[in-house]
Amino acid sequence: MIGVVVLALVSGGLGVFGSGGTASTAAAGSKDVGQGKKISIGYIPWDEGVASTFLWKEVLEQRGYQVEAKQLDAGPLYTSLAQGDVDFQTDAWLPTTHAQYWKKYGKQLDDLGAWYDKTSLELSVPSYMKGIDSLADLKGKASEFGGKITGIESSAGEMALLKSKVLKEYGLDKEYKVVDSSTPAMLAELKRAYAKKEPIVVTLWSPHWAYNDYKLTKLKDPKGAWGKGDGVHTLARKGFAGDDPTVAGWLKKFKMSEKELTSLEAEINKAGKGNQQQAVRAWLKQHPGYVDKLAPVKGAGGSTPAEAKRPLDVAWFPWDEDIAVTYLWKNVLERRGYTMNLKQMDVGPVYTGLASGDLDLNFDAWLPYAQKNYWDKNKDRLKDLGTWYEPTSLEIAVPSYVKGVDSLADLKGKAGTFDGKIIGIEPGTGEMDLAKNKVLPSYGLDKEYEVVDGSTPAMLAELKRAYAKKEPIAVTLWSPHWAYSDYELTKLKDPKKAFGEGNTIRTISNEKFPEEYPQLTKWIKNFKMSEDELGSLESEIKNRGQGHEEEAVAAWLKQHPDMVERMTPQ
Repeated sequence: MIGVVVLALVSGGLGVFGSGGTASTAAAGSKDVGQGKKISIGYIPWDEGVASTFLWKEVLEQRGYQVEAKQLDAGPLYTSLAQGDVDFQTDAWLPTTHAQYWKKYGKQLDDLGAWYDKTSLELSVPSYMKGIDSLADLKGKASEFGGKITGIESSAGEMALLKSKVLKEYGLDKEYKVVDSSTPAMLAELKRAYAKKEPIVVTLWSPHWAYNDYKLTKLKDPKGAWGKGDGVHTLARKGFAGDDPTVAGWLKKFKMSEKELTSLEAEINKAGKGNQQQAVRAWLKQHPGYVDKLAPVKGAGGSTPAEAKRPLDVAWFPWDEDIAVTYLWKNVLERRGYTMNLKQMDVGPVYTGLASGDLDLNFDAWLPYAQKNYWDKNKDRLKDLGTWYEPTSLEIAVPSYVKGVDSLADLKGKAGTFDGKIIGIEPGTGEMDLAKNKVLPSYGLDKEYEVVDGSTPAMLAELKRAYAKKEPIAVTLWSPHWAYSDYELTKLKDPKKAFGEGNTIRTISNEKFPEEYPQLTKWIKNFKMSEDELGSLESEIKNRGQGHEEEAVAAWLKQHPDMVERMTPQ
């Protein structure tokens, strides 16, 4: 079988592309109440249920619990609570909407109280519709609205109540037609009309994020046709309060205002499906102190250093290891009360920005060789906060199933196996020149192998293809790289050091940083990552795709529950 030798001499800090490049968790200290204890929260996929569930998921994870959020329909959710399969839920509409479930399961549940009071059903119009403040004001104005009220799902209780009672109470049933639709379609129609300032009347309810995104008027219902509103309660399985009185106590005191809830719902709606917890974290940044308000812990306030009040400006390169370490620190430091503003930049501007004081940190300084010219030019105005990964290296590697090839010298005489080709990356890079002009001649391989210019993605695709078929293939990789996490590879020894000496990866800051951030400086100086840890984090980020870095880090930290305490000990 004919294989291919693949050359990928890219290394994040080694300037493959000149100055550019390629490429929630446990709590700590006094806040670690849960100490890894598992809690399950059930939720119905309604806006307020999603918002309150993922808010508590984040809060409890910051308090050291392992939290699982389970989406269920109302009936199965009550059944799971009654059977003890779920610990609690935060979206019980009582005493009316969920009356049938409470009647059936109430004796097997504990009501921890209403955290939102009261809900309501209503028709609403944009606030630019003047002179329409109550349901009675709709009388005689059907022509303005095209004679229709934009509804939601026909099976919804609100729709049945609107058609059978509300319109009749106000003499509107002969003027208006309630148009069956869906909630997303209703909201889309509201968005369209609002953008054009057109008249529209829609079926809505409170709480709802639409009241945060639009200026709307809830039409008054003086006749009480909609009935009395429910409270949104937290229900727990029988015995939960005894098993975890601390969390039960927090839940009993839980309250949210309409403004708080709808702004959180809006943040989640904006973030999109699958990003609920990231949205919660963004919202919590805008509401400092909220976690301590919901889940107070004696002495917890002291665990957030005063220096955390100043936001951090952190520059990063689009290289695998820098993406990984930067988003790791972002996650961990946000749990310690810090705020990080991330800025993607090239190498030169990063050193200039740090030297001028416009930037605070960069976690990906490849020293003493790769970025030597930048460091030497600016070092009098920079601080080296220490090495967190060492050493970096360039190396040719083969899959572990390729036997008898353990060093670069072992490639000698085996060009026939690899069709005489070394598949490289982008032409013109320093590493490609090094491979052609020094590495191969040093081992007498330059007469056997041709280095073929290519691209990094193409090289990695070829590695993946060959590995899947167990074909002989050699790749010149660099450490650190996620490929070592995804594949079992052997790094070929380079006793002649033709690839040169390795760098270390360091964190560098502006000159004043250690004075302004003494606690963070101490944490950074003690920070270390192993090749396995970094490779697995890079792999998690790669597998989840661009734009999901925070989600990937949160998932990785769940698999490494000691990392937060290691990085930022209290």
